[in-house]
Amino acid sequence: MKKKIFLFFLCVVLIATSILCGTMGIIRNDSKSHKKTQTADTAATENPTLPSTLDSLTLKVGETKLIELSSEKAESVTKWTSSDIKTVTVDDGGRVDALKEGTALVSAILKDKSKAEFQITVTKSTVKKQQSYSTCITANTDKLEQNKRNKAKNLYEIKVNRTANCVTVYTYDKNGKYTIPVRAMVCSTGLNNATITGDYTIGIKTEWLFLVGDVFGRYISGISGDYLFHSVPYYTLNEQDLEVDEFNKLGEQASQGCVRLAVSDAKWIYDNCPTGTAVNIYDDAETAGPLGKPDAIKITDFNNKWDPTDSSKKCPYATAAPTISGANDCAIKSGGEFYALTGVTAVDTCGNDITSDIEVVGNVVTARKGKYKVTYSVTDVLKRTSSVTITVTVQ
Repeated sequence: MKKKIFLFFLCVVLIATSILCGTMGIIRNDSKSHKKTQTADTAATENPTLPSTLDSLTLKVGETKLIELSSEKAESVTKWTSSDIKTVTVDDGGRVDALKEGTALVSAILKDKSKAEFQITVTKSTVKKQQSYSTCITANTDKLEQNKRNKAKNLYEIKVNRTANCVTVYTYDKNGKYTIPVRAMVCSTGLNNATITGDYTIGIKTEWLFLVGDVFGRYISGISGDYLFHSVPYYTLNEQDLEVDEFNKLGEQASQGCVRLAVSDAKWIYDNCPTGTAVNIYDDAETAGPLGKPDAIKITDFNNKWDPTDSSKKCPYATAAPTISGANDCAIKSGGEFYALTGVTAVDTCGNDITSDIEVVGNVVTARKGKYKVTYSVTDVLKRTSSVTITVTVQ
């Protein structure tokens, strides 16, 4: 019996010793330190490159975009790069300019050597460059183009808000009702509500007409009797002899009963709303119309007696555009201050101050040396745009 007990304990001791030796071996192997020889294949795992984040962005040729980073990353940027500067450029502030169709990788290199990467795809620009001649507001162009294919039905109906001095043109909906607004134009109705109200249809059409007051109107579309749509009056049968004071009254009651418009808008009705087009004249002091009331541009040069909305090639306003002044390349010291709008002003096509409408695109990091692009742009009520790009150098 004692022998059996002895053998049992002997087995237990041997098993315990075996387990202990194996465990010590595992601990020893895990804890043993020995240097590996680094090869090209092991370098990536031994000293891994910190991961990058890849985002995608699509721009059209000519577009500009500021790449936005988190505040932490933005403070850590040391450099911006573009893989193809002929397609996309990027300045030291992360401003991207799309130059031509293609793709490029824009990278923000951070202090810890990691990257924030952006795949930029540049597509063809769809913007058609054309000079605008009206302050009108347009909408629902897709529906309008669809309706233009139906030659059997009159395309438009005109509504004049006499109180608001606003004309809104509608096209028809799927039920044939004229409920879809497509164009709004500023006008001048009759002083002291001299313009008639009610429902009428376009009648006579003539390019010039002698009016009450020994003046002339252009692009006449009759409403009822002596009540007409026409341009702001001219002193003579001369497109260079506009009553400038009367033009500057557009947007308020000023006529003897007719509905006055800028010459481009009078011409639009003349060209697009044939005899028989319905006209409704009503009062609504609260709402100018579903598209709102467009702003009117004001003439500042009283010696220039052209309507600034005239599309004639002889009109000095026809090729004019807003002007931005005071935006110039500059250099500042690192840690200094840059105030983008200081000393920068803008005027519209007619010379009116529109400085408050200037938009600025750029990101000047005054704490980091580099070159930064800043673009100033402004659009006036004729929808004409001008822009100026400067370079700010932080030294």
